[in-house]
Amino acid sequence: MTDNKLCFSAAEVSELTGVSMSLIRKLTRSGAIPHIKVGRRILYPLTGIEDWLKSHTIGVKPPSKARGTDG
Repeated sequence: MTDNKLCFSAAEVSELTGVSMSLIRKLTRSGAIPHIKVGRRILYPLTGIEDWLKSHTIGVKPPSKARGTDG
């Protein structure tokens, strides 16, 4: 995503993804989005957010591994 940071705040995740702060908070409370609680602070790990975005992407099929085998 950006800046070699390992974790982001909710505001940064909202800005980077275009998802509203209220939805980020709702997803966090329900455990639907990867996050880490450090004391009272909630952080969102870069790799977790990237994986979460990929796993929730609709309409993109990965390339077939069996294709291109002519024997």
